[in-house]
Amino acid sequence: MKKPVKGVPLGAALATPDDELDLLALITPEDIEAAKADGRARMGRRGAALLDTARAERPEGEDALPLGR
Repeated sequence: MKKPVKGVPLGAALATPDDELDLLALITPEDIEAAKADGRARMGRRGAALLDTARAERPEGEDALPLGR
């Protein structure tokens, strides 16, 4: 028989309006690196290789791929 799961009670809601909330102040570079490491541990070789590749920037005006040939 399964044991009942005890949840963690939620804290009080933030009183700050969404437009005044600075998410960049809440998320640290260490948080981002920890998320990358956790994701890398769960994915295969190809996914880990994609994390290591540099992202290519598109020149201005190339928002979408051309349709047709």
